[in-house]
Amino acid sequence: MLLYAIRYFIIAGVVPPLFVGGFIVAVAAAAVRLTANPEAAIDALTPVLLLQLFVAGSGFRIGARRGHFDLLLTSGAPRWQIALAHCLVSLGPGMASWVCIGLLELAASHGSLSASFAAGTCAAFVASSIFAWGAAVYSSRTAAAIGWLLVMTIPSVARFLSPLRLLGATAGSLDTFAVIEVLWSAVLPLVVGVWCIVRGATPLEAAQ
Repeated sequence: MLLYAIRYFIIAGVVPPLFVGGFIVAVAAAAVRLTANPEAAIDALTPVLLLQLFVAGSGFRIGARRGHFDLLLTSGAPRWQIALAHCLVSLGPGMASWVCIGLLELAASHGSLSASFAAGTCAAFVASSIFAWGAAVYSSRTAAAIGWLLVMTIPSVARFLSPLRLLGATAGSLDTFAVIEVLWSAVLPLVVGVWCIVRGATPLEAAQ
């Protein structure tokens, strides 16, 4: 049933083709950049992470209330599998793009550089992606995008909350507070998001 749910969300267009095209362009640009300069991995990853913040917050409630997921919700599939499938499909393109750039960095540097897979980079992509998904389960992609824009453009807020500051950071350079912050920012929204899908009500919108 999990695979069925994943296929359903892919066909339903949880991640619109425009965003998938954006990731493809970002990876292609990263390939060109890393071929010329293998040390530019962080610069190549920055647009991918920013795009991921917007894409991962795909939202569940609005699509469910509009009846887009009725066939899946009435199929007998466990709600936790539906939640997991929605999360995986929402995060998939961005995570795949990150891995591709990491492999390109390794190839371009002949294995001598791996900033794409540093502890801070992994924490930035995994934690922020899960946070973006969980925070937007009962919201919309537009609302989530506005929130991320505010986080990124207010210096005093970005200094503490922007995941961009973690890109390329090694395990030794991350203090205890940063590690705890990353762990909680990943776990809590995931739990809340799954709980909302499993236990929350999603009544259909009234016809206009």
